[in-house]
Amino acid sequence: MADRTVDQLKGPVLIELCLLLCDFLGDLDLGVKLDGLTDDDLYQNITFAASLQHSGRDFTARPAPELDHIAAAVLRRLSTGALGDTTLRSPQARYATDATLWTVRVADGPESTTAPDKPVGALWTSSVLPDGTSMWQWGELAEFGPDRPPYTVTFDPEGIRLFTIDSPSDYARLVDRYPCSSNGRAQVCWSRAAEDLDAVHLTVRGLLTAQHVPVETSQGTAILTGWDAESTAWLHLPNVFEMTPATA
Repeated sequence: MADRTVDQLKGPVLIELCLLLCDFLGDLDLGVKLDGLTDDDLYQNITFAASLQHSGRDFTARPAPELDHIAAAVLRRLSTGALGDTTLRSPQARYATDATLWTVRVADGPESTTAPDKPVGALWTSSVLPDGTSMWQWGELAEFGPDRPPYTVTFDPEGIRLFTIDSPSDYARLVDRYPCSSNGRAQVCWSRAAEDLDAVHLTVRGLLTAQHVPVETSQGTAILTGWDAESTAWLHLPNVFEMTPATA
């Protein structure tokens, strides 16, 4: 399925990443230099690019044809390493004040044109990088400091009803499947999604290509916002789901 982005715009996370990498690595032989970056280093740059939405600069989707070759090189690099893996794997990582688990009860977000399209009440986890670092680590420290310790989350992936957002068209399909229109903005009806799904996983590629990118749906234009990192929103917890303090 072709992506239903408005005029095939590039996401602002991808744009900022391309600009960062061009400054850091230079434009010559960029593909080779990207291959030399570890997944950990590349994802740290992705996290920084995503954080620039709070910098006051223009953080909107746009065509940016001058970055086509860099964006293509980045997406090729993703496809060759662990960052391109779309599988929801155990273990995951989670930052929390304690290891208490609760019965997840998902609600829809506030009716606002600026509210993020994310499930209220979901339990959130992130995947881990090859060195064991949570993909949330840098954003967590920037937002919360050291107050919330990391936990390792283990679960049985068998039978999990999972929806994966790996592209703008994936998000558009999620909105079309569980539509909600609020103040003229199309978004996901998360309470309805929770009737069918256990978890929704935003991949690294999805973060780069789908976040903050307008897509056309049957309900109008929808924009995925507020996720800000590779992450999984759990709408229901599987029978086997345990949290233990992370070990260094």
